Amino acid sequence: MTQIALDAEIIPLKSPRINLSMELKESDMSGQSAATDTAEQGTKGKVMAVTGLIAFKNVADLNRLTALAQEIEDGKRKIYRIGNELAKAMKIRQVRFTGRVQADEQENLMAWKVSFTLREYLSVPEVKAAREAEKQPQGATTTTDNTNVVTAKPHPATINQPAEQEPELTGFAQVLSQVDEWLA
Repeated sequence: MTQIALDAEIIPLKSPRINLSMELKESDMSGQSAATDTAEQGTKGKVMAVTGLIAFKNVADLNRLTALAQEIEDGKRKIYRIGNELAKAMKIRQVRFTGRVQADEQENLMAWKVSFTLREYLSVPEVKAAREAEKQPQGATTTTDNTNVVTAKPHPATINQPAEQEPELTGFAQVLSQVDEWLA
């Protein structure tokens, strides 16, 4: 029998079923053509869909489940450490409730069919990406004893001041300048 525990608290479900899904996100790059090119958009966190039964006489168990789902910590939905064989096999360590928590009456069984979704928090790909980002240099600059400090001078056109001195024109440039003045 499969059991699931959140922060070491066993969720008391009869006949629990856990379905795992993992989305490999990609985007179609073919446009209007028949090409099959795609752009990788990463591996998203795994999602565990949990269903099970809670007897009508165990109203406290249903109340506790909904309280766990609604719990807020630091302004965000609480993150739980998960205990489950499937989660362990898939290296899921932390989850949070997401989507919908549902309880449907099952009259013939005198129980509620409960379903909820847990999304992985800090997935293995996410941790790997964070570690890779830490390894990358952040544009560090190095200096030596021979390093000179360079200050950029603004271009005269950007500061609305005349240039310090116009350069001397060569003979050909002087002729072109005169022709330009004459044509103007």
